[in-house]
Amino acid sequence: MRSGKRISVLMPVLLVGVLGVVLPASAGAASAGQFVRGRLLPVPAVAPGDQLTVTAVDVSPSGVVAGTAHVVTANPDGTQSTSDIPQRWVRIPRLGWLRQRVALPAGAGSGTLTGLTDRGEVAGTVTVAGTTRAARWSADGRSATIIGDAGSQVSAVGPHGPWGVFTGSGGPIVLTGGSELVTRAGVRTPLSGTAELDAGYRRTVASIGGPGLALVWVVDGVGRATNARAVLWQNGATVRLPVINSAFAGPACVSRVLADGSVAASGYAVESGAVSYLLLRHVGGVPGTDVVLNRVTGAGPPVGGLSCASTGVADNLADDGGIGGFVSDAGVQRAAFWNAAGGVTVVPLAAGERSATGVAVADGGRMVIQAVGDDGSRLSLWHSGVSTPLATPDGWTVTSVVELTDAGLLVANVHDSAGTVRPAAWDLAALR
Repeated sequence: MRSGKRISVLMPVLLVGVLGVVLPASAGAASAGQFVRGRLLPVPAVAPGDQLTVTAVDVSPSGVVAGTAHVVTANPDGTQSTSDIPQRWVRIPRLGWLRQRVALPAGAGSGTLTGLTDRGEVAGTVTVAGTTRAARWSADGRSATIIGDAGSQVSAVGPHGPWGVFTGSGGPIVLTGGSELVTRAGVRTPLSGTAELDAGYRRTVASIGGPGLALVWVVDGVGRATNARAVLWQNGATVRLPVINSAFAGPACVSRVLADGSVAASGYAVESGAVSYLLLRHVGGVPGTDVVLNRVTGAGPPVGGLSCASTGVADNLADDGGIGGFVSDAGVQRAAFWNAAGGVTVVPLAAGERSATGVAVADGGRMVIQAVGDDGSRLSLWHSGVSTPLATPDGWTVTSVVELTDAGLLVANVHDSAGTVRPAAWDLAALR
């Protein structure tokens, strides 16, 4: 994953001629009070009987989307074979969404994507001779460069590089492993050598804010005592965020680290022997300062926190300091927005909603809310006190939100009643 949201321009001429299926351009975004319907992104064709799952994983500031198509094929002997095909999408004016099948390097049978740079260069993992290798692609998607040893994978992508490369211990279950930052020129910086990084047996880059700035999950402990702690690395120095991700205490959640070293986090913390649940904004990089936005040490007070995917990283910190998350009070969870000064606005539940949380933010106080209602999961865009419903394509339900860009592009993964997954996009530029 990339970190902050920086506006850049991807020249469409680099992509025209190598992109595939065309989807008609979406209608303009509705004004406040109306709804905006998402559009499914085009997907590759598969043979009858094959199962196709397509997921998006990242979006660049200019609106390039990265993802992977997973194909399950039924063989004549009754067995199944699978393949993963890296994909990229870009929206061309007057043409709509175009899809590109990113080329695999020689000898690779499949590949999955993790993220992309601000220039739209995708990166991820390819499988060569049964072994995974970290890889990054050229801007046109036609050539790949292997940037990791056997057993490696790209876990995070910087705005203009470097790439976070994790190399595991091998085998089907990775118990140990380390990470390094790899620049475009191939210079490697191991992420080790400090007390915070060396305290665990597995280190994985979660996000990259720039050439000398990364957020790393460090795992220690065994069994139910296994913990994951978020460590901020800046030019060789480190500081550990106070929240703990553990099977016993529950998950912690962190935002992507921004270029100025800011990161938001929530989860349980142990401070001076006391356990509390924290929501904080870390500012100033390393060593920096933790600004506590909400702290709960016992039953009763409202709990404020962040929501994120299984990776523990989410798109809930904007470049201007806005944070999207939730406040839970008396068993009811509502979406909440914290501004750069720490002031919080709790968004009331809409009719038919049982719970809600902010899952993505953009500059200007914009927040995407994912709510659970009588009709399942639903999305809305909250801005300046006004909520605009975001309808999914007919017959589809939200699975996960990928990102809301500052330019107003929202990308999410959706599923239908059969469990088929597809990426979808909403044009929210008119609601800025």
